[in-house]
Amino acid sequence: MEHIYNTVAALKRGEVVLVPTDTNYALAVDPWNVEACKKIYDLKKRDPEKPLTLFVADPEQAWDYIQIDKIRHPSALKKLIAAMPGALNLVVPASEKVPVNPYLKTDSVSLVCNQQSVLRQVIALFGRPLGMSSANLSGVESEGLIDLTAASETFGERVGYILPASQKPLTTISSTIVSLLGEEVQTLRKGDIDIATMLAP
Repeated sequence: MEHIYNTVAALKRGEVVLVPTDTNYALAVDPWNVEACKKIYDLKKRDPEKPLTLFVADPEQAWDYIQIDKIRHPSALKKLIAAMPGALNLVVPASEKVPVNPYLKTDSVSLVCNQQSVLRQVIALFGRPLGMSSANLSGVESEGLIDLTAASETFGERVGYILPASQKPLTTISSTIVSLLGEEVQTLRKGDIDIATMLAP
């Protein structure tokens, strides 16, 4: 539990932390703290137009950040949230509860709930979602998933804390990204999760 407490303390101080996900190690901050969010973009040399992803502790929390009346396929959304936790990223209309800052969009948001238990414990103890981005320099491709060693070599001396993983990544490729913003449910990036099978009648 010491690692969890230390990670949460660093987040509350407005620092960037390195955390494990179901795929890559990631940089995480308090998304309600604009200056903390800016640190991620400075560290990664990331384009501010590319928004952070919100990670929640529990699948049910995802509903708070979705503007339900703008969802054209509510049954598909229910099935996708029921498939959480896992390496699944849902791009949905943003509710008024999404933090307002330059590093998140006002009309849409990407939501994730991973199986990585230590990350979920951190988010639960912190009390609200984390804003996150993979632990790589923008424009620098990795041959595989970004593990603790790679993330530490790149950012280790410039983050407030490094959270050890509670389990190995459950996937070998990046997460599946699904958009529910348009007329049709669209897979933006294919990962291990088979969306077609999941959403079949």
